[in-house]
Amino acid sequence: MRIYFFIGVLFSVTLYGCSSAPVVGNTVDTQQQGESLRKQLFDKISKHKVLSYKDLWKTFKKTDALPNKPNKVFDIYSYKKNKLPYVYEFFVNQCGHYKKEGDCYNREHSFPKAWWGDDLGKPMAKDLYHIYPVDGYVNNMRASYPYAEVDPKGAKFSLNGSKLGKAKDKSLKGKYFEPVDEFKGDLARGYFYLLTAYYDRVQNWSSPILKGNNFTPWAQKILLRWHKNDPVSDKERKRNKQIMAIQGNYNPFIVNPKLVGKIWKDK
Repeated sequence: MRIYFFIGVLFSVTLYGCSSAPVVGNTVDTQQQGESLRKQLFDKISKHKVLSYKDLWKTFKKTDALPNKPNKVFDIYSYKKNKLPYVYEFFVNQCGHYKKEGDCYNREHSFPKAWWGDDLGKPMAKDLYHIYPVDGYVNNMRASYPYAEVDPKGAKFSLNGSKLGKAKDKSLKGKYFEPVDEFKGDLARGYFYLLTAYYDRVQNWSSPILKGNNFTPWAQKILLRWHKNDPVSDKERKRNKQIMAIQGNYNPFIVNPKLVGKIWKDK
């Protein structure tokens, strides 16, 4: 007998003049594993509303506001629980030019757009599930370096402790960027989403974390560890719902985190 996982989300928002978002109901055959399940999820989430690049600025106000501060930006590269080094106001502090950290916020593609050719016309260039408002200076510092655990010795730090430098794993050459622990799982699940929602395109992307249409073993190991060590938070669930209302699809690995392990295994 087949077992099905039901996802149902119903909520009301005000979005571009609409009073409510549609009910989303999907069934996932949990007997499937690996590429079969990934393809099944692709069929469910690949079709969605594609935003314009300019739309990202106004949608951030819906998806990435600080708790109880709807006009302030939740910046994952500067956020600290005890004390924020700086706080940006939506629209007022958009980049722009910057000389140092704290000057303005930008649109960060956590999965660098250079990895698919810097084409802002492509749908993944405007897909909110991997794009965040972050400090412009730190955004530039991160550039297109892959994520990994970074050796603090000789590393360059942002004010919240994100760092750029050589990897702790000495088999990895070059520079890597490490966000703070609190958002590692969020970013990993964004990557799992991208390789599923754009299943038919990954083969054509060029990235140090990819091989063929999937992750390299070292990147997969890191992302699975981050997914496990930083479980889905309320912030992430709320962001998923807001993006669902805007784009019309969802990140299945936020709704049901166990799906990650059914597709990707620790190697």
